[in-house]
Formats: sequence, C-alpha cells, structure tokens
Amino acid sequence: MIFVEYLLDDSGPFILPISVSNEDALPNRIHNPIDEEDYQVSEGSRDEAEQTISPLSFPEVELNIKESIEILGDAVFPKLNWSSPKDSTWISTSGTLHCTLFGEIVLLLQSSDSLVHDLCHAYDSCSKKTLSRPLSFFLAVRSGETVEKDYKPSLQDNPTIA
Repeated sequence: MIFVEYLLDDSGPFILPISVSNEDALPNRIHNPIDEEDYQVSEGSRDEAEQTISPLSFPEVELNIKESIEILGDAVFPKLNWSSPKDSTWISTSGTLHCTLFGEIVLLLQSSDSLVHDLCHAYDSCSKKTLSRPLSFFLAVRSGETVEKDYKPSLQDNPTIA
C-alpha cells in the first residue's frame, strides 16, 4: 500500500520519487537556482520553515516498470486496475499518455483524478456495496505500438503496491 498511499498523498508539494536508475522524468526542464529561491516557503515557525521533504523511492516498482518498458519497446501507456490516467495528459511533457520512464508514469498517475476515484471510491455507486475500493491494485503497462502486446508486470504480489 505504500505506493498507493504515495499516489493519494495530497498533503504537500508533489515530489517525484528518487530514481534508482538515475533517470530524470523531466530531462528538458530548465534549472535556475535564482528562480527556485522565489518558490521557497518561509512562513510559520522556524522549525516549519526548515523542514525538508525527503523524496521517497520505490526501487522494486521502478525496476519492474523499467523491465516492462524494455520488453514492450521504448514507450508504454500506464493503467491502474481498469482505468488509465487519461485526464492527466495536460501534465505530460508530450501531451499524451506515452511514457518512457518510471517518473513519467508516476507523474501521470499522481495527477489523475480518475485514478483517485478508482483508488478511493470505485464501488460507491454499486447497489450491493460492501467495499468502497478494491482490496488490491494492479499497475499494468500497454505497449505504445500495438494493443495485442500488453504486459502486466508481476506487481500484484509486491507489498509496496498491493
């Protein structure tokens, strides 16, 4: 559940996980330390201002996804259980669901309201509702080239996902 909780966390700024492969999900961004100083929050007590948020890392999930991308080709479309993050293409660097890196997949998943609905309220409109959400979640990737070339990595048994 750790990865799912990370995707649902909306308590502070969104920070991409640290990549164990040292891959940057946004390699074309411009780093300007002078501009970054403008975005630092220094309100509140001294302790609050000095708190730093440490990015998490999901090495098992990242390596499974990286292997899946290599098996399927250079680009994949992510899907969680039965929904894709179709409403988060606005944040993608390509404007599509086309992903080549784990960080891009995380960015799309975390930015998607439809996935949050699936994670928290999937069964709310069911008449015989006993649960509000599935007991486990599956992260699957689909080839960017063909629909027949689906590959579902074995993440359902991974305690960081399910």
